[in-house]
Amino acid sequence: MPERPSSKWALFTRTGALLLSGALLSACSTPAINLARTEFYKGNYAQAETEIDRAETDELNEVLWRMERGTIRQAAGNYQGSSEDYIRSSDLLKDLETYSVSKGAASMVVNDNVQSFIGVPFERAMLHDLTALNHFAVGNWEHAAVEARRIIQVQHADVRGEYPDDAFSRYVAGTALLMVDDYSNAELQYRTASDLLDGLTINAIGVIAPVPITNQAPDEASTTNAPPPKPAFPRTRTATNQYPAMLTCFALLGKSPSGQELLNGMGHSPLDRYVEIYHRNEYLGRTYTLTDVYALAYRTAELEALRKAAKTAARVAMKEGVAQSLEHNDQALLGALVRLVLIGLLEEPDTRRWETLPHWLQAATIACPPDLDEYDAVIKTASGITLQTIHVTFPITRKGNRLISLFRDLPSPPADGTAVAEVTDNAVAP
Repeated sequence: MPERPSSKWALFTRTGALLLSGALLSACSTPAINLARTEFYKGNYAQAETEIDRAETDELNEVLWRMERGTIRQAAGNYQGSSEDYIRSSDLLKDLETYSVSKGAASMVVNDNVQSFIGVPFERAMLHDLTALNHFAVGNWEHAAVEARRIIQVQHADVRGEYPDDAFSRYVAGTALLMVDDYSNAELQYRTASDLLDGLTINAIGVIAPVPITNQAPDEASTTNAPPPKPAFPRTRTATNQYPAMLTCFALLGKSPSGQELLNGMGHSPLDRYVEIYHRNEYLGRTYTLTDVYALAYRTAELEALRKAAKTAARVAMKEGVAQSLEHNDQALLGALVRLVLIGLLEEPDTRRWETLPHWLQAATIACPPDLDEYDAVIKTASGITLQTIHVTFPITRKGNRLISLFRDLPSPPADGTAVAEVTDNAVAP
């Protein structure tokens, strides 16, 4: 006996409701994560972690959730907790390498939000970058070297494919290998980073310097990496290479684009910046941009666009085929509901991304006094205007005469013993 139209209607209604609720549930943690991001960029790290812990995270979003919480913990100085989140994210990504047939089929009916978040190649590489920075912060050189080898693996052309390599990842890997005395491989990573950069060169021990500009039009020169104006910060003298120690600073500056900004093609802030490093009023040197996350994200989005467009077109065509089939069988109302639910309500782009990443990933390796235990990071625009000054006392770790430190240009949390930097000028701008 043929199934009555009312039965088909009931079945479709139940199916449509199930698909709609599934799609909504896949994004249920977004408001909590967004609130955590807001608190993070205010410098309220404890509140940010509290908010993100309230997010109802399911397996679809656990990788993203841990990426975001790991960054919050890193900024708060909880390097162990941060590494745990990053490493867990990396382990989950390995498990997700096996394609899920059921979720793949669901994404062809609903949208890509019903698939587990795996990020894009540069985000997966930066899990290892930032984990290595955490190991630097606590002086765990062997573990940092493990992450260096993972960076090299994920950046290999056979793994990375057509997606862009990035100089910051290579520089982190080179530094990690240098700290375990693997000099030849460290030099190889520094050379690879140098080859990826325009206007900069990196030597065998990580010293970054601008390449002399010859026969280059002014508008072709990089603004962020251009030689800065004479430092205006009070100082007694400029450091020389006579110091026996070397300091490597990793500067994480600005705010990376949100998923919505990437979708809308919004440009990044024109306020390129760099950092001048001072020790007790003595100018030691400056940082240089190795990776612009905006540029990396947009380039990646361009590569993803064709793949996503093809999948979306196939999905919409399939849904439209279902609707037309119903209409041809005198089920016009049911066909209209298919278009409303499956195309009108559920055809939403996947804008999930790791939004607490910085905008500029910078570094400097400079001569410094062997007893250095603090320094001032003066963040400036490309034209030399001071945006912010951070007094850094932690983390500064050392092995022999090689020191490593890192900082991010975020407001400090309340003075409760966990602050790692003191902001004395303007707050961070995107």
